[in-house]
Amino acid sequence: MAFSVYSIASEQHFLRVLARAVLDGFPSARRDVALSHWTILLPNRRSARLMERLFLEESGAAAMLLPRIRPIGDIDEDLVADSLPVEGVPDAVSATHHLHAILALIKQWTDDNRGQSFADEIAASGAQAFALAQSLQQLVEQFETEDVDVDLLQTVYDLDLAGHRQSILDLLKIVTSQLPQRLAQQNCIGHAQRRNMMIRLEAERIAKRKHRGPIVAAGSTGTNPATRDLLFAVARDDMGAVVLPGLDREIDDAAWNAITPEHPQFALKTMLTQWGMPRSEVKALGLPEGPRMWLMRQALRPAEVADEWPTLLQKAEVPMREALQHVALVEAETRAREADLIALRLRQHVAESTGKAALITPDRDLATRVKASLRRWNLTIDDSAGEPLAHFGKAALLLLLLRCVEDCATPASLFALLYHRDCSFGLAAEVQRGRVEALDIAGFRGLPEAKGLSHVVARLRARREAMPRDLHAHPLLKNLSEEAWDSAEQLAAQLDALLTPLSDGLERSLAEHITRLLRVVEALSPREDTHSPADQAFFDVMAALAEGSHWHPVLALSKAQHSLVHALAREVLRPPLRDNAQLAIYGLSEARLVSAEFVVLGGLAETVWPERLETGPWLNRPMRDTLKLQQPERDIGLTAHDFAQGMGHPKVMVTWPKRLGTSPAIPSRWVLRLFAVMAAAGHTADSHTAKTLNGIADQMDAPQRFAPVRRPIISPPVSVRPTSFSVTRVEKLVRDSYWIYARNILNLRPIDAMGDDIDAALRGSLVHAALHAWARALPQVPITESLNLLLAKGRDAFRPYMDMPEVSRFWWPRFERMAAAFVVVDSNLRSDTIATLTEIDGLHMFEVADVKHRLTARADRIDIERDGALRLIDYKTGSVPTVKQITSGFAPQLTLEGWIAQNQGFAGINGVSVQDVVYYQVGGGSAPVTLTSLALKQVVEDEISKAASGLKRLLETFQQPSTAYIPRHNMETEEAYSDYDQLSRRLEWQLQGPEL
Repeated sequence: MAFSVYSIASEQHFLRVLARAVLDGFPSARRDVALSHWTILLPNRRSARLMERLFLEESGAAAMLLPRIRPIGDIDEDLVADSLPVEGVPDAVSATHHLHAILALIKQWTDDNRGQSFADEIAASGAQAFALAQSLQQLVEQFETEDVDVDLLQTVYDLDLAGHRQSILDLLKIVTSQLPQRLAQQNCIGHAQRRNMMIRLEAERIAKRKHRGPIVAAGSTGTNPATRDLLFAVARDDMGAVVLPGLDREIDDAAWNAITPEHPQFALKTMLTQWGMPRSEVKALGLPEGPRMWLMRQALRPAEVADEWPTLLQKAEVPMREALQHVALVEAETRAREADLIALRLRQHVAESTGKAALITPDRDLATRVKASLRRWNLTIDDSAGEPLAHFGKAALLLLLLRCVEDCATPASLFALLYHRDCSFGLAAEVQRGRVEALDIAGFRGLPEAKGLSHVVARLRARREAMPRDLHAHPLLKNLSEEAWDSAEQLAAQLDALLTPLSDGLERSLAEHITRLLRVVEALSPREDTHSPADQAFFDVMAALAEGSHWHPVLALSKAQHSLVHALAREVLRPPLRDNAQLAIYGLSEARLVSAEFVVLGGLAETVWPERLETGPWLNRPMRDTLKLQQPERDIGLTAHDFAQGMGHPKVMVTWPKRLGTSPAIPSRWVLRLFAVMAAAGHTADSHTAKTLNGIADQMDAPQRFAPVRRPIISPPVSVRPTSFSVTRVEKLVRDSYWIYARNILNLRPIDAMGDDIDAALRGSLVHAALHAWARALPQVPITESLNLLLAKGRDAFRPYMDMPEVSRFWWPRFERMAAAFVVVDSNLRSDTIATLTEIDGLHMFEVADVKHRLTARADRIDIERDGALRLIDYKTGSVPTVKQITSGFAPQLTLEGWIAQNQGFAGINGVSVQDVVYYQVGGGSAPVTLTSLALKQVVEDEISKAASGLKRLLETFQQPSTAYIPRHNMETEEAYSDYDQLSRRLEWQLQGPEL
């Protein structure tokens, strides 16, 4: 019996042509058979639904009895369970439970093989075990889809000599042998296996003439063996017909024979070859192909025969010009610009036409950007792909909770949870926000990272008690009310009670984990009487996971959480489908058989469309050939077919970006082929559309008038300018006077970092505390005793932080090296010292321009020599000023302390002669201690006098109303950080140029 196979050219509206043909009696041309007796098999549910609408449109009837239109499923399409015969076919296990069953087998294998490095590595990492389960699920599904005997795995792995071969083979054996047994115990099978069984039952039913009326299978490329069997049965039926999408009936035999898996015709060629059907016997349905299909034939010509381009294109002027009519090739600088250009073109289409327009792309990021860009014109676009459930409501809250538990409630994870809009604890939004902010400020700012939430509660109480004595506390802390302190403690205690039990590390069933987690979610976000669709979907997913908990292994939450995260990320919230929407976004599989007046083929960059080739972790190419599995290039051929079909629409715009993120992007191979064919035919791409869209995009966000604002001159009234300075803030005035303006005049203080536990400031504080305690307790003792005393004081200072690895393993050894060197250097320095004073407050009052000024200091250390002279010492754990910086006035701290001392500003010190000012660098690095002495190179008294004179001149300058507070005017390096860089907006003015 002959085959009944047809093809509809890619330029045709596939479903409309098919609907017209069926209304005319296709495939038998019999009009005595009622339309309701027809059966039409289509690849997916969207095409089936569109077909129903088209029958009504083409018939002109308000209502009619339609044919049985049923989806049959394709390589990556869903199958409607009740659309095919089910007698004797077990139920299919859900994809999630299938994955959990494989995860349970992996745990069983790791438990049975403890001691093997591969097994131990998997057992130690929940993420690795889950990723392994996912890859094994893909392998099993591919075997089921392509009807591969799993027993052949032993054969292919005998050919491989990898080091873990036996371990891998053992794992594969347990999965491939025991997984079917576990499924059989529940009277179910894999969904790919069930799909194949149902499709083959339908093929058998058709082959035995058990169906009624004409039957048409349309739009499938036959990529699955089972689908090919069904199409074969339909094609051989005396009242059946198979309608192929875009079969190239005109391609020459040399090119047809050279087709490889990357070619768009490969799947169709494979099916016809398997059937033994010559391509010439395929008939055309609808109008013959047009110039656009001719262009695709030339552009995607197999590489083996591409050298024939010059001959083929020599007389191609007319078809090339016609093929390129209404085709725009647009390159964008970035993906964001690509989205803007697409949105602009869709906006233009809405303004000029009532026909349908669609974006076809596999790039979900691009699709999301296009949706966002269209919102500037209040345009909505039908995006049937939807959004992951994990982005919404309680699903997002649960994911934040899991991250918080996994990270042991680090500040970043904890406050990501607490600041979530649904985390209310049943309180009004403003009340809960106040509690969270109080806990943020009082429990985490400027403090080491907490060792658990119970530690936070204790720390809050200790900090609250110490607040009245803390002279340096941030104003935010000082201004916290008693109610705020109480609410912070209450919130920390609530969180401790909720989250700590989740971190017990005990193994439980997935259902138990879900019950415990939902209890916490309920406490964080109490249920309302009504739920949003997102929350209802969330509870449905959790209920399904709990109901199928027996599939999942018993694990600790740290490992079981990956299953929860995967389930929520996999679930998608889809808006109601609107087939009549004017604007739509389709993925590649959804776009098959969908027609529109104008389409954008977006994201045509290598690694996006087509995707990067991945052979998978289990089978290399020789193994795939041995098992007769398709190579990954087959998927490239499928997406190439999608591209070719998309190019058949009346108006097409093809877009791609020059860059993906921070990396250069390569245009898709099909775009490059198009350019090559155009060049060979002497044509260039029409750049009019690209120039127009880019011009409009440039103008969209450009201001109508550009009037740069000059850098503001910050010159506050003299009456509010500060007249009291510490010696350290004098250096700020010298280098970054804007800092003084922000701190002393605006009274702004940057808030401390969250979990600010390990930084240079803390290390400096600990070293200073140890040195001060050592100096206060130090008598005239031998070096060895002095060293022991310094180490003892260091242990006292470091003890609260020694449980931190950075402190115990890095900071403390550096301190020990520093201490050993320091006592030697300091003993030599203090050979004539009779007294050492530490942390002494100093004050000197003086007048500048008839205004009293105040200079204060807190000296790290002052040594009093036998002759009454003073040595001023400052400790630095970081870099120390050079002598040049001291003498030039950029580092005036110690010389100004000397001026205070000369004026007897330090209580209890009567000497007025300053012998030296010394900086100790006590970093503990390769040079543990270095000493910078001003007396070795300069006359100290002269430098003190010069520093005092310079300070007076500087302060007199700032008593002038015209003197401005300028940011960063004398910073040591351009990269040096200032607390108020963001407030001064200095980068903004820097980019504007020096004239501003």
